[in-house]
Amino acid sequence: MHHPPARRRYTVFTDGHVPSPAVHAAVADEYTHCTAPLRRLVDRYAGELCVAAVAGDEPPEWVRAALPALPDEMAGGARRANTVERESVDIVEAALLKGRVGEIFDAYVIDVKEREPAVGTVHLEDPAVVARIEGGGSKLPLGEWLRVRLSEADPGTAKVLFAPA
Repeated sequence: MHHPPARRRYTVFTDGHVPSPAVHAAVADEYTHCTAPLRRLVDRYAGELCVAAVAGDEPPEWVRAALPALPDEMAGGARRANTVERESVDIVEAALLKGRVGEIFDAYVIDVKEREPAVGTVHLEDPAVVARIEGGGSKLPLGEWLRVRLSEADPGTAKVLFAPA
C-alpha cells in the first residue's frame, strides 16, 4: 500500500490581503509559495500576477477570476498525479513478478488492516516490491518478517497479491 503524502493546503490571497496564518513553520516567518503538482498549473497564473506587479498594472481579470478555484484544482491534480504514480509502480511490480506465481519470498509486514487483521501490506527486499497480502486466517505480524507466497501477478490489472506461506 502506498501512503499519500501529507495533505497540502493551498490558499489564494488577493488585493493585498494576507491570509492568516501566513507563517511557514519551517522558516518561522511569512512565506508564500507558488507551485502545483499538475505540471505547474499555478505558474501560468503566478506568472501573469508577477508581470502585472512589475508593470504596476492590475492583474488581468481572467487571472483574478481563476484564483479562487485554483486550490481545489491543484489538490485534484495532486490526487490524480499520485494515482498515476502509484498505478505505474503497481504495473511495473506486477510485470516484474509475472511468471513467479507460487514462489516463496521473505517479506516484512508493513501494514495490517484494523478490521481485517489477516489483510495488509508486505514489503519484499528482493525484488523490491510493496503489495497486498491476504489469507491465512490469522492475524498478520505487523512489523515482523514473514514468508509469503505470490498468489497473483497480473500486469494487465496492475495487481500483485501475496498470501502467508
